[in-house]
Amino acid sequence: MQVYKWSDALKTNNIKIDQDHKLIIEKAQELSSAMADGKGQERVMEITNFLLSYVKKHFQEEEAMQMKSNYAGYEVHKKNHTYFVSELDQLAERIKKNPNSTVNVLELNKLISGWFFNHIQKLDVEVAKHLNKTNM
Repeated sequence: MQVYKWSDALKTNNIKIDQDHKLIIEKAQELSSAMADGKGQERVMEITNFLLSYVKKHFQEEEAMQMKSNYAGYEVHKKNHTYFVSELDQLAERIKKNPNSTVNVLELNKLISGWFFNHIQKLDVEVAKHLNKTNM
């Protein structure tokens, strides 16, 4: 299973954004550890529901900061968020229907490790630079 660990490579240097990202990564690691311990099916719905709820809240807050600060890349960023939430929603539905499916948990891992980390390192770093310049 994927190991999720906070590192300086994921730092945006915006305290609020970094705190949220750390918590999301922590929960993703909880799922990965549970899977490695053979307890993934017991925790998969709980962690998936948390991720879905928290990610939506995080994205809304991040988008609000972008709008308030007149971030030029807002539309592209919002589209990226919408895509991720859609993928996560669909995966959560599949997990809900079949929480014992290892394939679904692996897909969740893939989504988080692929999209989320890439998003942080590319788009969120740029947003944070802008927010930090505008004192947000």
